[in-house]
Amino acid sequence: MQGNPRGSRALAISYLVLCHLLWSTNNIVGRSLGGVLDPVTITSMRWILASMVFPALLGIQVIRDLRRYIGLRSLSIGLLGFALFNIVLYQALSLAPSSLVGLAYGFTPIAILVVGALVEGTRPKRVQVIGSILSIVGVSILFTYRGVYITRAEELLGLVLGILTGFIWAIYTSTQRRLYPEGDQRSITYASLLVATAVLAIASSTNIYRESRVIAEPRIMAQLLWISILPGAVAYYMWNRAVSIVGSATAAPFSNLLPVFTALLGYIILGEKLGIGDLVGGVLIVTGSLISTLGYRRS
Repeated sequence: MQGNPRGSRALAISYLVLCHLLWSTNNIVGRSLGGVLDPVTITSMRWILASMVFPALLGIQVIRDLRRYIGLRSLSIGLLGFALFNIVLYQALSLAPSSLVGLAYGFTPIAILVVGALVEGTRPKRVQVIGSILSIVGVSILFTYRGVYITRAEELLGLVLGILTGFIWAIYTSTQRRLYPEGDQRSITYASLLVATAVLAIASSTNIYRESRVIAEPRIMAQLLWISILPGAVAYYMWNRAVSIVGSATAAPFSNLLPVFTALLGYIILGEKLGIGDLVGGVLIVTGSLISTLGYRRS
């Protein structure tokens, strides 16, 4: 592969940070939408809207490349990453607070390391494992300090589904890298998005029609547009592009930036206080993510 390895790694790191910043807003908005729409409808509307704006955001070339990338491979990863992952995530958010679902997502780095080793056939380096564990310790401190406790049976189910999303995401990430080790990540992402959206649109057409008045409300449509464009099309491309550069094992610990950004957004937008536990947990998460990049090896 050509290009500057250091420049590519810096690009990958910036993409990993930015996509999790955007995804933290998806959790907050998804929790709000979960009170008025079912998970399948939210997921379907998100990707129907995203499929329309993706070419405008990332280039018309993604449409020209559809013949090259649409097929069983794009369908399989699309159903995993765009359909199943999001349906389970929004179901978890409808049952439990976004902070609790964020805690469950803390298992994602380990899930990515395990699934990556099985699917990609590669063993993570010791430094990558250390980075992942350090990040998970940071997540535990962050949410223990914030007093996230389970008080109802539905919250326990939300926690379990939140953990499940981590494993679904791990399978999606490793499968995407294995099926498409080369190629334009914008076009690959769009092709898999499009075929998954077609399946979702057919499966949820009745629900969408029944909830059309709710969907058309300005507040609901604005939220759907937000999760479609930035946490949707843009963030997915950033993640897939970063993983194609540094690999899933190196990218794994960055998943724990999600609760850090959620806490920061709560401080900035909602005026919530940040304490010593937030700072210690955040530092451990960021440190673990940076340590994991030491295991990066350009293929």
